[in-house]
Amino acid sequence: MAIFRKAYSVFGAVMMLQFLLQLYFIAAAIFTIVNANDNAKDVYSAFKNADTFAGLHALNGDLIALTILIMVGCSFGSRYPWRTTILTGVLFILIVLQSVLAHTGIPIVSGLHGVNAIILIGLGGYLTGRNWAFGRRAAMTPAQP
Repeated sequence: MAIFRKAYSVFGAVMMLQFLLQLYFIAAAIFTIVNANDNAKDVYSAFKNADTFAGLHALNGDLIALTILIMVGCSFGSRYPWRTTILTGVLFILIVLQSVLAHTGIPIVSGLHGVNAIILIGLGGYLTGRNWAFGRRAAMTPAQP
């Protein structure tokens, strides 16, 4: 049971790093385009370069979904309270919603992609911090029966 708790913490930390990378990749894509010189050749080149960052953003999003699925499994294996397991499942539902929002083709709806990202980061940070299995805090937490 303790190994699953530690694995949950490790994958939670990995997920938070992946969230940070998501923000980096999308900012790099946007600034690549925004900083292009105002001529057709440079704008075209900027969009081609930004496409690399956007692709990394999409790929990392898929990896985040896999990380969250592993966390759901670790939550069951560690016998965390149902609240933790359900909230970890909600993280997975939110990441699926994130993909749907990104591909609606309706700008006003797709704009919710950023709002949902903030919710994902907040809930992910809460779950990772609340269930941290390393250090003094983990030693002070009594074992679940």
